[in-house]
Amino acid sequence: MITLYELAGKNDLRFSPPCWNVKLSLLYKDINFQTVAVGFSEKNKISFSNQQLVPVIKHQKGFVFDSWNIINWLDENFDNPKLFINETSKNFSYFLYLWTSRQLLPVLFKIIAHEIPNILEGDDLDYYIITREERIKGSITKFKPVISDSILKFRKLINPMRSLIKKNGYISGTRPGIEDFIFFGNFKWVYTCSTCKLLETEDEIYQWYKNIHKIFNIETY
Repeated sequence: MITLYELAGKNDLRFSPPCWNVKLSLLYKDINFQTVAVGFSEKNKISFSNQQLVPVIKHQKGFVFDSWNIINWLDENFDNPKLFINETSKNFSYFLYLWTSRQLLPVLFKIIAHEIPNILEGDDLDYYIITREERIKGSITKFKPVISDSILKFRKLINPMRSLIKKNGYISGTRPGIEDFIFFGNFKWVYTCSTCKLLETEDEIYQWYKNIHKIFNIETY
């Protein structure tokens, strides 16, 4: 049995983009797993990994941390269906992994930073506010005046993905795959933590997002 340690808020909300990348990979490969909720202030739960970030998976022979490392480990240690069809697929997936974390997530943070406290409580809430305000050198409400502009910027940034989804149904092709899982985490983060209208309901990407939910029965996780 694999154990996935993932970030959680109050009422057991699971909202971390990299954790969702891993969880969808586990579901796709039909791997039996259980989860352990880890709050922002509960670093002790993953102290065995000798670092402080989720996701972490624990398996019979040890553990793996960092979502990209975990995805690679899963594909190397479990049979079909493979996450990476070939080296081209792997390279494109790694590009998406870097692009989402370095280009998309910073824009999304400006949109939802002030709402994330609504899904936290106690020490986790204090941890989030202190660490994020230190990081951005100001209040978590500082981005509120530019939310509309940030949403428009995000919608333009993801135009290439919108074209792929409009053409094929999914980023990976006619069926969802690892490229979709990496992209999905961005939206799960926003729609779990925020009330903003990130996408129009008729947007192809919004329909793609809902389809991923249905295929993997995500509401049960």
